[in-house]
Amino acid sequence: CINQLVRNGNEAQKEKYLPKLISGEYIGALAMSEPNAGSDVVSMKLKAEKKGNHYILNGNKFWITNGPDADVLIVYAKTDLAAVPASRGITAFIVEKGMPGFSTSKKLDKLGMRGSNTCELIFEDCKVPGSCKRSWTTPFPTCT
Repeated sequence: CINQLVRNGNEAQKEKYLPKLISGEYIGALAMSEPNAGSDVVSMKLKAEKKGNHYILNGNKFWITNGPDADVLIVYAKTDLAAVPASRGITAFIVEKGMPGFSTSKKLDKLGMRGSNTCELIFEDCKVPGSCKRSWTTPFPTCT
């Protein structure tokens, strides 16, 4: 999450999130993996549709490290199903805990070390403010 914000976030996003993430006041998560796609982001099913000044996210992410505890998440979703190459139709969104339509499932059990919690993320008409460019290389330079 921090790496994504440092590399791709605008100054307002960096000022809002980085101090709290770096201090440990906030916990961050990066959400790419999905059932039936794993970490193959081009095969993801989570969709984001633009509605006015917002995007509406619908779908699920799975096996998300820090998911149950995260205050802020970077979530990848498809915004252009017809994009060629398909990776150009993927956008990263900043999602905050408590946004309407966003929830987490119960914590998933893991084998081995359990240093961080893992869960499924659920997006049901999750309204994310801001407008985002459709680009894999610069995922969210204009999201607010």
